[in-house]
Formats: sequence, C-alpha cells, structure tokens
Amino acid sequence: MELRSFSVLAAAAFIAVGIWAQGFFPELPYPGGYTFLRYEVRGPDGPASSWILEVVPKGESYEVRMTMVNEISDTEGFSLLRTFMGAGTLEGGADVIPLAPIFSLWDKEIEAGKSYLLRERARLITEREDEILGIPVVVGTYVHPLFPRQRAVIYLPRLSHRALLLFPPYLRVEEKTDGEYRLIEEMELVKFVHED
Repeated sequence: MELRSFSVLAAAAFIAVGIWAQGFFPELPYPGGYTFLRYEVRGPDGPASSWILEVVPKGESYEVRMTMVNEISDTEGFSLLRTFMGAGTLEGGADVIPLAPIFSLWDKEIEAGKSYLLRERARLITEREDEILGIPVVVGTYVHPLFPRQRAVIYLPRLSHRALLLFPPYLRVEEKTDGEYRLIEEMELVKFVHED
C-alpha cells in the first residue's frame, strides 16, 4: 500500500528523465535564483508522501537538494530494495495512463478552451485558467486511447513558470469504475518559493 503513495512522483520522475534522455522532453534553461518545491503524493488510502527539491545558488554553480519522504509499514516485509524497485510503478504494477505525451507540450504555450493532439494519439483538452501558489496554470483533462477508462486532470503551468518546475503543480490520475471516476493517485505542489 505505502509503496503506491510514492509511485506517481517516482514514475513521473523516471518518465521525465527517460523522455529527456530520448530528446522528447524540451529542456528549458533555469532562470537563476533560489527555488524550493514541495510536492505531496496521495493515493486513495494511507498517508501522503513528499518530494522536495531545493536549488541553492553557489556563486557560479547551484547546489541541488532532493528529498523523498515516505512512510512504509514494516508489516509488509519492508526492505530498501523493495522500496526502490517498487517506486516506479503505480498501484503495485497496474496499467496506468502514460504521462510521457504530456511532456511534449512543455516548451509550448497552451491556451484554455483548446484540444491538443499529442504523441500516441493522446489528447489534452484544456478548460480554463487558474492559479496555484502564485503560478498561473491552464487546467485540462488528459486522455489516452489505450487507457479509455482512465484520465488525468492536470494543471499545466504557463510557459513563463515551467523552467522553475519539474512537474505540473497538480496531477490527478483517475479510473472509471461503476460509472464514476475514482482516484488512483494525485500529486500536488504544496509549497513553492522562488527568489531571484
């Protein structure tokens, strides 16, 4: 159970690194200054886990600190290897909508009230503009043809803020069961600081 609390963020991190390594993830130059991000990952059960990224300027370089905080029950046969190996899967290995096509938009301006055709015939349907922690976002629903019972509600930051974020400020993956959508997992930016 607790492994899945950690999994959306870990899966997103692995996906982002893999996409970037293949040249599909547009790299935006860091604008400089100090940045602090704290994301919380929640599933339908159990405690939230956290992922913290802090970028500290050090003269001509940056010190980057990453911390993952997760509570794992020792009654489930806890081991470090199992924790690490299970970190890249959602719902203990269940098939979950792939997030990679979303990142093809990372270097593009997105408008509310549009439909964007993405890689793998996935689609992002944008609905409205909003704001999370002072970050302007466009709210949309992401769907993938190979996962017709799932969707992701996503808050994509405006292009002006994407170089400061590694992931969208909010992402909620849901699956339709018995006629209604139920939470698989969600990831939310709960603290954001940037100082020039």
